[in-house]
Amino acid sequence: MRPLQKEDVKRLLRPLMRTRTVLEPAPRPSAAREFVATRFGGLPTAEEDERWPLCDGCADDLRFVAQVDYARDGLHDRLPIAFFTFFYCWNCHPWGRDRDRGGWLVRSYTQLRRPKVLVHGTGPDFHERHAVPHLAKSLPDWVGLRLHCPELWALGRGDYGFQNWVDRAALKLTQEHALRPHMRNAGVALGGYPWWANGGDETPLCTECARPMELLLQIRPTELTDARWGDVGTLYLFMCRTHTQHTGLRMQCT
Repeated sequence: MRPLQKEDVKRLLRPLMRTRTVLEPAPRPSAAREFVATRFGGLPTAEEDERWPLCDGCADDLRFVAQVDYARDGLHDRLPIAFFTFFYCWNCHPWGRDRDRGGWLVRSYTQLRRPKVLVHGTGPDFHERHAVPHLAKSLPDWVGLRLHCPELWALGRGDYGFQNWVDRAALKLTQEHALRPHMRNAGVALGGYPWWANGGDETPLCTECARPMELLLQIRPTELTDARWGDVGTLYLFMCRTHTQHTGLRMQCT
């Protein structure tokens, strides 16, 4: 069997290519858009009859982290929703593992029919920061290949030179401007593949169809949000493309 060549690696990677939307800091939007604009912190937008959500673990108020005008700002191959909000409990501090008892919530909408700003008694939990979207390409990072390309994963287990070679090939294909190959997919982003900060691929499976969920939102510590998880933690929200009521949460810390 001949040694694997660069073109072989690219041939295996190309079918995995996805698009993603990278979110970067932006000025406050116009008044016409501000109501539903993508933002981190501040107060969320919700349907008229909705109330502030409670943690299903400790029964305390969840804290609002982010909302995304997905129909407008999701520039990638989007999941079939138009808008979503994300709340989290810092009392329970869930990591999304099986032992967790709730502690977070994603509210998604195919459309907002009678939207309103959802007011919290103590005011906003975090300073309001707005985002602007940019389209980018995405390929799985090395540990993600265990799920998405078992052939490459099997060839490179324990061979860090081979892994670096694959990462560099992926970086050229996506044309990302990452300073280091293994930092591909980092940042605050919608869609594409996760950047697994410290550990293996933890993509959750849909409890209804058993298929791997897709990345909805990745939040890494940046100037976009005051929210922090653990020791420089990156938080990942997932959603099933077919059963959008099924979502998943994971977290990894550096």
